[in-house]
Amino acid sequence: MNEWVRAEGVAIVTGAAGGMGCECARLLAEDGWSELVLCDLDEARLESVAAPLREQGAHVEILAGDITEAAFWDRLVALIGQRGVGAAVHTAGVSPGMAPAGRMLEINLDATVRLVETLRALMNARGAVVLFASLASHLPFPEEAVAPFEGELPEVPSQALAAYAPTPESAYPLSKRAVRAIARREAKNFGERGARIVSISPGFIDTAMMAGEMSPMVTQMLEGAALPRLGKPAELAAVATFLCSARAGFITGVDIKVEGGALAAMGIA
Repeated sequence: MNEWVRAEGVAIVTGAAGGMGCECARLLAEDGWSELVLCDLDEARLESVAAPLREQGAHVEILAGDITEAAFWDRLVALIGQRGVGAAVHTAGVSPGMAPAGRMLEINLDATVRLVETLRALMNARGAVVLFASLASHLPFPEEAVAPFEGELPEVPSQALAAYAPTPESAYPLSKRAVRAIARREAKNFGERGARIVSISPGFIDTAMMAGEMSPMVTQMLEGAALPRLGKPAELAAVATFLCSARAGFITGVDIKVEGGALAAMGIA
């Protein structure tokens, strides 16, 4: 008898047109998730990710749109219908070089809150949600700035918390701190449905987004890491896929660091 029973329902990937998102979609399909919904801004890029998965036999639907708009989540709920959600990997987000602080909070934080609220009612038993945080969220930060992002969040976090994160360089780690806190706080709520929620903190991953963020500080951290190289998107996607599987059925409410030992080398637990 196979004790690893997969959750029923659709597997969702946000940011699916990006380097990490498309690898997550590919590995989820390889792991047996036969119904996928891929989400991102660019419909053409989503189709390019979906096409090879369809050729391999997966049923893949795409949903192009802005995850900060309420209408996007209404469309997602309608698309899922009665099937429910078995897995969701939320990779969509922006880094400091991609958006001003306010917009970054909308994308990285407001949209994550809306995603979790939406999925809470759609999750099937044994289902799992994986939120992408960041290595940066583990770096030291003044407690007075961190506390508002780790507590109960206001209805529109980007507006209420903007004063604590006035620059992209502060908004990014603080928004990702909040993502980790959401996974911890929501574990009980998801558990009541027999589902799980976790976060992943990627380190320096070899993607187009990372190419635009190679500052001297990042280079120094990378060179000082226990494994001084860029991670591969597939390495990160493999962890996300495992966390969505029944083999990870007792893991919830925690953050998994996938960052090559950069934090360990800095003495950060």
